[in-house]
Formats: sequence, C-alpha cells, structure tokens
Amino acid sequence: TLTRAAREAARYAAAAARSAPASTSSSGRHAVACADPGTLLVAATMGRPNVWQRAAWRRGSTSTTVNATAAARARMGLSAAPTGIAAEGIGAARATAAARAASASGNRAWGPVAEVLATLRVYHDLSKFKLSAFVVSTAAAGYVLGSGEVIDWEQLGWTSLGTMLCSSSANTWNQIFEIKNDSVMARTMRRPLPSGRCSVAHAALFGVVTGMAGVGLLREKANDTTAALGAGNVALYALCYTPMKRVHWLNTWAGAVVGAVPPLMGWAAAREGAIEPASGVLAAALYFWQMPHFMALAYMAKDDYVRGGYRMLSHPSSDPTGRRLAGVAMRNSFYMFPLGALAVGCGLTTAPFAYEAALLAAPMALSAAVFYRRPSVANARNMFYGSLLYLPAFQALACAHRVPRAVGEVDSLRITVPKERWWAWSEWSVDGWRGFRDLNGMGDVMDAATAAPFPFLPPPIWPSTADARCPHRAECEGGVGDDGRVSRQ
Repeated sequence: TLTRAAREAARYAAAAARSAPASTSSSGRHAVACADPGTLLVAATMGRPNVWQRAAWRRGSTSTTVNATAAARARMGLSAAPTGIAAEGIGAARATAAARAASASGNRAWGPVAEVLATLRVYHDLSKFKLSAFVVSTAAAGYVLGSGEVIDWEQLGWTSLGTMLCSSSANTWNQIFEIKNDSVMARTMRRPLPSGRCSVAHAALFGVVTGMAGVGLLREKANDTTAALGAGNVALYALCYTPMKRVHWLNTWAGAVVGAVPPLMGWAAAREGAIEPASGVLAAALYFWQMPHFMALAYMAKDDYVRGGYRMLSHPSSDPTGRRLAGVAMRNSFYMFPLGALAVGCGLTTAPFAYEAALLAAPMALSAAVFYRRPSVANARNMFYGSLLYLPAFQALACAHRVPRAVGEVDSLRITVPKERWWAWSEWSVDGWRGFRDLNGMGDVMDAATAAPFPFLPPPIWPSTADARCPHRAECEGGVGDDGRVSRQ
C-alpha cells in the first residue's frame, strides 16, 4: 500500500509527464508512466517541484497557470507569449519531473549521506555559489593589484573566504525578502525557499552565521576597513538594493555600487586598510560592466520580472520598445574604453594594458550597439554572454601587467577607517577630514576649504590651540606666539 506521500508523488509525476512539452521524448514519458512508486517518490523528493506544477495537478489540469491567455498577459503588461528566459524557464519547469524520474531509478542513495548532500545543496543555492565565486574573483583581483612584489597568498585566501561568506549572507537575505516574488518567476521558483526545500528560519540562521563569520574573519585576518566594507555591502544589498527592485528601476544603479565594492575590499586588505585612487580603476570597471550585463538580463527576463512585481528598466511602463535600456548598456560599454589608459596613468599597470583593455571593450561596445539598433532577445543574449568573457579577461590582464606597490608607499587621498574613533570621519580640522591622510599637499585648496560656511562643510573642530598647526610649513615663519596662535608671514 502506498503512503500518502508516495500517492501524491505519483500524481505529481504523472501530471508533469502529461504537461511536458512536445519536445520531451516518448521514452521520458514512458519512464514516468511505468516507474515504480519508490522511483516516483525519489523523483518528487529530489526534483524540486514548483508551485505552478503543484497547482496544475491539484486542480486536475494538464496545463500550468504560467501559460496565461493573451488577454490576461496583456492586462499584466506582458508580451503576447512568453519570451527569453521566461519561456525557457517554463519549459524547463515542465520537463524537470519527467527527466528526473527517468534518471532517479539508478539513484537510491538514502540515509545520512543523502541528507547531508541535500543540505549542502540548499546552502549552495542560498549563497548563489556561482555568483559569490564571481564576486570573490573581483576581490582577489583587487588584492593582487594592491600587493607589493611578494603576494601574501595566505592573507589572500582568508580575504577571499571572508568575501565569500559576506556574499553568501547578502544573497541569502535577498532570497528571504523575495520569497513571494521568486515563487511566481520561472527563473527563480526552484530556489530553496519558494520550493519548500528550506524554512525561512533555517535560511535566516544561515544568513546570520555567514554574515557574522565573514565580517569577523575579515576583521581578524585583514583589517577594519575591509570588514567595514564587507558589512556595509551586505546591508546595502539586502536593505537597499533588494527593496528598490520593487519600487524603481534605479535599483540597477544601486546594485552596480554593490558590485563595485569587492575590489575595494581586496585592495584594502592588501594595503593595510587604505583605499587609494588607483583602486578605483577596477571598481569603475565593475560598475560600468554591470550595466550592459544586467540590462541584457533584464531584457531577456522582462516578462518574468513583471510577473514577479519588479520595476526594472525593461518594464513596459518604463521602456516599451527596449531602446532606452539598450542606450544605457551602450553608453556604459563605451565608458570602458579608457579604463586601461586610466590604469596606466595611475601607475597600476604597465603601458600594454591600455591597448589590451581597449581591444577587450570593443566587442562589448559592438554588441551593445547592435542591441541598441535592434533590441531583441537574441541580441541581448549575445551581449550578456560577451560580458561574461570580458570581466575575467580584464582582471587577468590587469594582474598580469600590474605594477607592484612599494612597501610603505602612500598615495594622496589615502582613506582609512580610524581605529580609535570611527565617528572621526565627520570631524573637520585644519588637516581636512580625519579619515583622510596626507592632504597637506593639496595646499591652498584645503586651506580655503576650511573657511567654507557651515552648511556646506561640518563645523571646524579645534581640540586645542596647541594642536592647531599650519598646513603649509614651508611658508610659515615665526612659529607659535605667546597667545598660542600660529603666526604667518
């Protein structure tokens, strides 16, 4: 006698076989129809069913609610038929159970090992492992570019691990806040929370543990600046970018800022907590690169995003033709041309990198121009996959042509987090904001800035007249008078 779970598994798998597209092989349908109850139970348990398929067989219907009528799709602001990622996701969702049922007959691994593997799979999906690994690569590139002649590989490893944990925490909180949205999108409905493979409490615990472990590891093995950037980026991603996705299309620009921070984390870890102008080259590359990358994704999945309630720039109310979105992608692609020359000018890389970076940017700009001329899913896909090749190549070439940073070298406008008093960032003195170092070289500019009216700068802070000193020592004569004031000739 079949248990209730086995009966439901059999019903689910049978409905999935009926609703599989015509492209599904007859052997796959036959495997579902003829499979024993145990195989169906394995397939239903491991197949990660989605809400559309559950709803279909519970109503006794052979079609899913994703295939709404043309009139209903028009009321939702969608195209007449699913396109791009939405169509691909729907087809994949229908065929998942049939395909897994056929292959599950040889997979009978139950017990503690299977439970551990299932849990690891959940953590893998909560952390968006591939995306987090991509983020780690950008932090590692920042660390290598900020290192001296000898790279501290041990610290690089710890920094990469801490970045991975912070990214996993941010992605987990993102999924916790978007359960309802993910459950109606073909691209995301098979994630752990919408599919029921993980509880919200379990995911929240994972997010807290990874976040605290990542920030603590960065603070212990790197420095306070790197840890502060990691914690701030988790908060920015989860508390700013995530809710903005349902409010306004400017969320993409907020997300680009989040993506530009990891290279700064790697640089700060290598440079004893300092962020210098040269570090901005790789951060700028990440920022500009994200625009064509995510605009392509937003266009390919625009139906899915509308269904999920997200206000991306590809939304029909913001850009019904796709030209506006394509224009953003094309502009930012052209911004990537001078990055190599900028890196050479900052002393970050040697001269050949300027030409190589320009050559790398050319295909990106060309694909973006083609997409702008004729917005389509095919052109968006070409631009998307091209962007996946650009960034790793840019980082690898930058590291290959890097100019080692001299030990003890200090660039102007070097920024650090004060260790003793974090609130010192808001204090202004004759030397400038206390978060900056070595601003005396700016001379008259900083001297004039101290006289700016209060609404435009924080009020000047003079702890004591004895601590006040002239920023232009070469021009000062007479020293400190009897009244404790600095006299200038």
